[in-house]
Amino acid sequence: MNIERPLMPGFLKRAEQKLLLNNPGIWSTRIQLVLYYGILFILTLAALCFLEPKDVRANSTTEYWIGFVSIISVIGLIVWLIYLLRFNVFKKYGNIKPMHGLVSFILYFIATGIIILFAFVHPVVESIRANIAYGDEEIVRDVNDINFKLGQLEYSLYKTAWRYDTIVLKKSENEISEDALRYSDYNDLDTAKEKPLFFRLDSAGFYRTMSMTDSLIKMNDTMYLMYNTPPFDFVSGYSADDNTKTKVLTAFELFHKIHRHPPAPAAREKISKELNVLLHKYRYSEKLDWGAADVERPGPFARIYDKYQLEPVNSSISNVVVKKYRWEGRWLTEGVRIFYYLTLGITLLIFIFRHSTVRAFFLSLLTGVLLVIFSALLFSFSHFDEIAVYAMFVIYVFLFFIFSLAAWANKKRFAITGIGINLFVFIITILPIVIVGWCRAIARNRHYKQVDTPFDPKGIWDHYFLYAEIGGSLLLLVLLATYIHKVYRRWYSLPEN
Repeated sequence: MNIERPLMPGFLKRAEQKLLLNNPGIWSTRIQLVLYYGILFILTLAALCFLEPKDVRANSTTEYWIGFVSIISVIGLIVWLIYLLRFNVFKKYGNIKPMHGLVSFILYFIATGIIILFAFVHPVVESIRANIAYGDEEIVRDVNDINFKLGQLEYSLYKTAWRYDTIVLKKSENEISEDALRYSDYNDLDTAKEKPLFFRLDSAGFYRTMSMTDSLIKMNDTMYLMYNTPPFDFVSGYSADDNTKTKVLTAFELFHKIHRHPPAPAAREKISKELNVLLHKYRYSEKLDWGAADVERPGPFARIYDKYQLEPVNSSISNVVVKKYRWEGRWLTEGVRIFYYLTLGITLLIFIFRHSTVRAFFLSLLTGVLLVIFSALLFSFSHFDEIAVYAMFVIYVFLFFIFSLAAWANKKRFAITGIGINLFVFIITILPIVIVGWCRAIARNRHYKQVDTPFDPKGIWDHYFLYAEIGGSLLLLVLLATYIHKVYRRWYSLPEN
């Protein structure tokens, strides 16, 4: 049997023929075609993304790429499903091995994941390009140098008066308390005539406010003057120093550093040239009209931003940092979760469709939608709390499991049993997550009944949720290898009602 595939080398064609003859169950998943053409498309798409004539300092275009490539992913899924419809060993009552359900699901998951990965190519390539163009330490050093040189050139600005607030510590709880609203208004900095704010705070508010203050002067036992540094950090590092040893200098640190290194009049020209080189490095287009700034700058600081055109510099640094660290920390975690749950959901739908009748499959979708609507209405009109919501979900899982057990007692194939099996398979993975959420809600309610302190400040329950996610995936794999495959086989083999 000679199978012609475009762009497929001869040795892969021969390997596919051997797979068809020796293991038609795996061959019917068409995993070999998805892997080959999927990887080929990913490499081609990555090459196109690298050739994109877009400056890394410009606004990201990844949203447009994701939208366009997602359409291709949907087309790829449809083409793959068409191939899946051609042959189904399970529904043809073929010779199926005990681990058929588990192996089929894993292969479906891999194939679906390859297709979903199409949409992740451009964001990854964009991050690679940004990391090639700018080093981690380089951005932080440049931000510090720009702010330092701006401070040297505009040294007169550092001689203006600082804004301060008067804070009075309450002696008793009966005294009236005022919230310490921390804001700065430097519109009158040139004349230094702005009126300081006065706050009367309890001990908790006092220490919270003091932690946000750069300088403190004690007037007496209860009155303090709290100073905040003017915004001398003209260019922001946008958390770039989260990944570097060198840290972005704060306005307070810049103030003291520049006062230790006052500029010599003869060096102004040299400093100006060095500053222009740095600004040009991040101002990717001198011809763009950036318009007015998104944030109004106070008084003399607005003139500095206009004079040196710092808005495009800040925008460029922000764009580069976002692209460089898109896959760092919680952003990586969120990206992995989006990929995993999207792939898992589509894979479960494909697995259910391949092991169920068309009628039972679409009735299961309809039942699921109706249950979601019914539950939402019930919760809305009954004012159930979070604990009740979790409890309702556990009840649903238990009921679907009971319906699936009916397959062993039935003498005919009932649609309601198939619906129960399908819904049980679809939601069993998140059962451990729901149980952990249920326990967390109970623990949180007990905590707030006893004390008024923050609940779980160390984020211990976040680790429990991660363990629950892993446990849910393992639970699904175990059930696929033991119960799910057998119950589908039993139900599908029954005579139709």
